[in-house]
Amino acid sequence: MRRAWLWLLWLVLYALPAGAAELTLCYHYGCDQQRRLELGEDALSWMQQRLQAADSASDERNALQDVVLAFYQLAAQQAPVAADRGGNHEDARILGRMDCIDHSHNVAQLLQLLDARQWLHYHHLAGAVFRAPLLFNQHYAVGLDAIDAPEHWVIDAWPRDFGAPPLVVPLALWKEGFSP
Repeated sequence: MRRAWLWLLWLVLYALPAGAAELTLCYHYGCDQQRRLELGEDALSWMQQRLQAADSASDERNALQDVVLAFYQLAAQQAPVAADRGGNHEDARILGRMDCIDHSHNVAQLLQLLDARQWLHYHHLAGAVFRAPLLFNQHYAVGLDAIDAPEHWVIDAWPRDFGAPPLVVPLALWKEGFSP
């Protein structure tokens, strides 16, 4: 047991460059496949700068679209997720496909990292959100709560093809079944 703790301490202190982060990327529907994804110092520095440039809640939501998009671009360099298509109908047999469970896991992990580093100034991560407008039409995404206003938002990367920014829409609209 002691060796495991020493190894973990070594990993945290030496294996990743200072400032780097490692996340688990889910894909292949329902997190069936997972891959460790390293976000290097350059990527994280860019994300921090992009978020710090936001001077309103609206600007921060726009910045989060860019950050999530950049995250997936980096992920595609380490995993086969670039083949992902919006929804679950166009990519059912493709390696690297992602459903809403995969996307909500990936985006939530990224937002947890950003929140832990205190890079979000206008929103807090609200966690997973769920809707089921029809009995068999369940859908998950990630919720955001505005800090200074009673506003609730959703970040949803699932409906769009790889390379497009995620949706950021009011939670109430999303709960009604909003889809682009």
